[in-house]
This record gives sequence, C-alpha cells and structure tokens, in this order.
Amino acid sequence: MSVTLPRDDSSLSALNTIIPSSTCPSLVEGCYNNTELKPPAPRSRAVSPSPETQQEAADRKAVNAGSDVKPRTRKSVPDIQEIRVSPIVSKKGYIHFLEPHTNGWVKRYVVVRRPYVYIYNSERDTVERAILNLSSAQVEYSEDQQAMLKTPNTFAVCTEHRGILLQATNDKEMHDWLYAFNPLLAGTIRSKLSRRRAGQMRI
Repeated sequence: MSVTLPRDDSSLSALNTIIPSSTCPSLVEGCYNNTELKPPAPRSRAVSPSPETQQEAADRKAVNAGSDVKPRTRKSVPDIQEIRVSPIVSKKGYIHFLEPHTNGWVKRYVVVRRPYVYIYNSERDTVERAILNLSSAQVEYSEDQQAMLKTPNTFAVCTEHRGILLQATNDKEMHDWLYAFNPLLAGTIRSKLSRRRAGQMRI
C-alpha cells in the first residue's frame, strides 16, 4: 500500500507539550501554544535578475513591437513523493497525550504502521484525527525529564513544528510503544537498563 499525499502532522492541533528540547527548537518552557512559522526576512541587498526574467522582458518587448513571437509560458511541476506504508501494524492501543492549556492528559487510540502513527479518538473511531510522520520526527526519552515532570513512563515525539508528550500505563507498555515508534532507540534504552541492573547485582 502506498500513500501519495499524506496528511501533514500539523493537523495535530490539539496536541502539544511543555518540554523544552535541544532537538525541538520551537519549544520554549512555559509556552504551550502552537508555534507559528515566521516569514523569511527580506533581502537587504539588490539581486540581479535571472536569465529567465531577462528572457521574459525580451518576449514582452517583442509582443509590444507587434511581432509574432509569443511569450514563454511557465509550467508548474508538482513535487510528489511516494511513501510506502507498512501493511504490518507495529502496535495499536490507547496511550495518553498531554493536553495543551489544561496540563491534563487525554486518552487516544493509536495505530502505528511505519512510518506513520494514526491517532483516533477511540477504537471505534473511523476517522484519523491526526497523523504523525515518524520519518521526519524525533523520538526522545529521558529519565531526567520524567523526574522533572514527576510523570513516569513518558516519552516525547518532536516534529518540525511542535513537541508531543505521551504517557503509557506502565514501564513495559512504554518500552513497547518506544519500540513501535523507534526500534533503535528502544534497543539502546533496553541495553542501557540491562547493564545498569547487572552492575547493581554485582554490588
């Protein structure tokens, strides 16, 4: 199965986070509103016209002079990228999202079919309420972050525009979700925990 034009993860307007992160420059501690993209700064120096602009000017002069030369027409070519969605469901079930403005948690039904995460209001919901593209998102896990927030079993997903904080029901569920979202990160965390437990047993 393939998706030609997936919905952008910016449709996740109801989800946000309060976690500042070095990999999510749009996040600022204490600012929970959606980050608006700033328009590019105007150029401070003059830019010479491109050859195409000069050609258009020549065409215009020719038309004004009464000749039979037709002006060049511009053709727009769409940039389409085919992304193959895995038919395999890595994980599905309920997980909590941090609700913006209220600092409360809401339960959502999530289906992970890499590279997409489909978010529904409930298991019976037939409409995807939001879609995350894992290929362009950063999954983060930090024990220090959990201690600071006093919320266990949490991890974050940072997109280009915002960060989303998720909370699982227990430690095993959290690692299962992490493995579905980012298998490499989940494997690294598991090996780190195994080494720590082995060190504690020696003592």
